[in-house]
Amino acid sequence: MRPSTRRSFAALTSAASVAVGALVAATPSAQAMPVSAKGGQIALYDGRSGVVTVNPDGTGRRSVPGITNNGVTPNWAPDGSRVVAGSAGSVISGRVTGPTSPIVMGPGNNLASVFSADGGSIITSTYTTDGLYVGPSDGSYSPEPLFSGDLKGAGDCDGSPTVSPYGPIAFIRTSSCGNSAGPDVWTYDPVAHKVAKTIKSASYPAFSADGSRLAFSRVVNGFRQLFVAAADGTGAQQVTTDEADHRGASWDPEGGRIAYDSVDPSTGVTTARILTLSDGSIATIPGGGIHPAWQPLRTNSIDRVYADGAVGDDGAASRWTFDAIGKPHVNGLLAQRSAVLVNKNVSTYAAPAVSLAANKQGAVLMTSPGSLDAAAATELKRSLYKGGTVYLEGGTNLISDKVAQQVTKLGFKVLRLGGNDLASVTARVAGQITTKPTWVFVADGNQYRDPIAASTAAGSLGYHGLGVVLVTKGTTVPAATLKYLDALDPNRTNLVSVGTNARKALENAPLKKIWSFWDVSGSTNEATAVNLAEFWWAAPYSASVESRWNWQTAVVGGAATATYGPMLWSEVSSLSAPTAAYLTKESASIQNVQTFGGYKNYSVANRTAIGNAIAASNSWITTVWAAAGTPPVAASPKNLRKAAGTVAPVTRPALSEAGPGRHLPPPNARTGR
Repeated sequence: MRPSTRRSFAALTSAASVAVGALVAATPSAQAMPVSAKGGQIALYDGRSGVVTVNPDGTGRRSVPGITNNGVTPNWAPDGSRVVAGSAGSVISGRVTGPTSPIVMGPGNNLASVFSADGGSIITSTYTTDGLYVGPSDGSYSPEPLFSGDLKGAGDCDGSPTVSPYGPIAFIRTSSCGNSAGPDVWTYDPVAHKVAKTIKSASYPAFSADGSRLAFSRVVNGFRQLFVAAADGTGAQQVTTDEADHRGASWDPEGGRIAYDSVDPSTGVTTARILTLSDGSIATIPGGGIHPAWQPLRTNSIDRVYADGAVGDDGAASRWTFDAIGKPHVNGLLAQRSAVLVNKNVSTYAAPAVSLAANKQGAVLMTSPGSLDAAAATELKRSLYKGGTVYLEGGTNLISDKVAQQVTKLGFKVLRLGGNDLASVTARVAGQITTKPTWVFVADGNQYRDPIAASTAAGSLGYHGLGVVLVTKGTTVPAATLKYLDALDPNRTNLVSVGTNARKALENAPLKKIWSFWDVSGSTNEATAVNLAEFWWAAPYSASVESRWNWQTAVVGGAATATYGPMLWSEVSSLSAPTAAYLTKESASIQNVQTFGGYKNYSVANRTAIGNAIAASNSWITTVWAAAGTPPVAASPKNLRKAAGTVAPVTRPALSEAGPGRHLPPPNARTGR
């Protein structure tokens, strides 16, 4: 289980941007998310085979390239960054600005699709006895039925899903598919995992952006009219009366208007219109198009965690993550259970510290080899309880006995994880985590980028997780790595090579047992990290982007963020192309990107590109400046929680919970012998 950290709360914007409340992270599937109060454009089916977007007044009309659509309402991700549309044969998600970055998914019969409240899942209506399907919004594995057992009535048809920002899903259910009696509106609670009938004789439900109201259609005197009710179905009021069929409601995120389809009963012509609830006035959306969907605009965030004064980047990452001993608990911070000390001058030996720190719920701190740095001592005393374990990574050639003595004098236990070479140290660290891992990542230790990315993946399994990282020496597997692998059972252990050299090394290794393993590699370190992210994480909520030239910030940042999402590499002057493409693809689910280190690590162009990748545009990004690891007062967890009030957490549909490995294919044809 992933704990809630300050990261979850810092992803929220200031109180002025939060309309109804903030959804506080409480479970692995619950993340902090502001409820949007702003509406953007309207997406429509163009009547032919595509999607168009237009301002509510008809201006700014444009076609969206790369999204084939045949009569499906193009619904929006909760941050307005992507739409999901498609046809009877597929579900297609894409951005409407910048690179479309299309994602094609199943199932085969798509009549309507919507994003989950957090953007991490897509719920699809087949309107058959198969019912609703749910799958990750990045298409990382195939959708599966939303309901099973008692939740799915025998012979019933479910369709027209709509999602509340608080998680519940309303949908229509017709008893005995094709029954002329018509459907009712039902609601699924993903926390309680229960369904209940909400509104009788109703169709086309649509939650308002704040989740407080539900619009729907009901036949009155032969015509489908629009109604508005409370979210639980009570207090329904009819809001249209003209002699036409009204269906497919979509709320203006600010709450005062509803876009919908109006069907002329005499001609069958459908027109997209907007109803203003305050005065009942109706306007036609100019330019044509049907099946309107109103764009919500949510502010996502970039967290900048960096050194300030006597607090270095490592101390800032620790303060960003862990409570202070003897001080009141800060919402979003964790109690530190241990710490890992590494030599601040040696890059490759630091990589295993990421997985070790994540496994032991501790920070990675940097020190000089001959004497304990004052900043490291200060942070140990601030965040680690007396008697807690401090792991020294490497032999006395990397961290001297004097450092060990100084740490002991501060009142902590010292455990040195040494060895004759990098492979020995890495294997020793792996053994400290577990002698029976479920996942082993192997990377070339001759450089730091692939091992740090691999160590972040291993560390994603969290406190007491069973993921480890080992290293090769170029295309050779060192003795210590061989020994660790030879002690494992290939039938019970998953093996992953990260980078081309690691793959070649395993293919030619003199192992005592035959292994099948996954090969994750790319043409560059940035591409390898992205391929690992796609392999390991399904629709992550968060990611970290690190300068490929600064291993220190990547290590301390990776340890702080491993349990939330992938670590990606970038150049300083601009966002590296593979990383930009990945963030763009995952924009529906990624609400927050964290970066560690000062201005020299991230140019304005770099940060702007991150914003354009994960939000509707860079205009919908808030940057949290966390000097010395402490966010400003306006963005602090305490103030955000006070502004938000107490609300329920957002939860993805429970049956599509996707932890690491959930979406993985069988090992490829690679073998180590």
